Amino acid sequence: DVHAYPGQYEVRSGQFARTIKDYIDKVPEGKKIVLGEAGFKYYKKKDSALMAEQLRRIKGHPFTKGSDCNMLVYDFFYGLDMPLLCMEVMNAGFSGMAVWMLDDAMHSNGDAGDITDIKLWGMWNILGEEVFNMPGEEKMRPWFYTWSLMCRYFPKGTDILKTDNTNTDKIVAVAGINNGKLTVAMVNKGTADKVINVALPRPVNNARLYIYREDLMPEDTEGFPVPWATGVNTGDSYTVTLKARSYMLLTDAEYK
Repeated sequence: DVHAYPGQYEVRSGQFARTIKDYIDKVPEGKKIVLGEAGFKYYKKKDSALMAEQLRRIKGHPFTKGSDCNMLVYDFFYGLDMPLLCMEVMNAGFSGMAVWMLDDAMHSNGDAGDITDIKLWGMWNILGEEVFNMPGEEKMRPWFYTWSLMCRYFPKGTDILKTDNTNTDKIVAVAGINNGKLTVAMVNKGTADKVINVALPRPVNNARLYIYREDLMPEDTEGFPVPWATGVNTGDSYTVTLKARSYMLLTDAEYK
């Protein structure tokens, strides 16, 4: 079990993917490795603009002093970075990953119960109204959208398939099969739209396509992701235009 808090540049440049492959090489035969805690921190020079925004948001904040938080979990881009990090971990050969963290209300700094210095990292703050007098903090943040899809459609027992992304340095993809059902997810981390032709191990029928873009996050009345398209049928390949700074997931799995 290892924990990691890389920077955005480190992950988007591919540097983190190269680093974690070294861990796989050191795993003893018959053992597995998981990334048991993960998030993003912006202390390196390449992420200085993000760090400046982090510090700006911390200043004078009513319920965190910034000792252990990520103030950018509110932003759309965090919903791209977290599945991107997960894809790199899956493709490297890790057997699981957990993010830090689910809910702001889980921890304060030092677990002291200090409501003026919570560890603000979550997908929401379930006590936004009752404790912090900010009901809006209970709303699901954008990164819940993509993380919930990764968890639902790459469940325990999924076999991760080998993918070849060598034709583009801006697209990262992962694919898996669970109980015969196929799921493919991709992130376009670049600034230009890309037409992607995905070679599949088999055709998929009656599949669902989920999309996450800043201008398109289909959801139900409670804020949970719903497919952008249903009844998708493919041959041995699937061609899609993956918009700049977007995420998509195609699956023929259906989990209750």
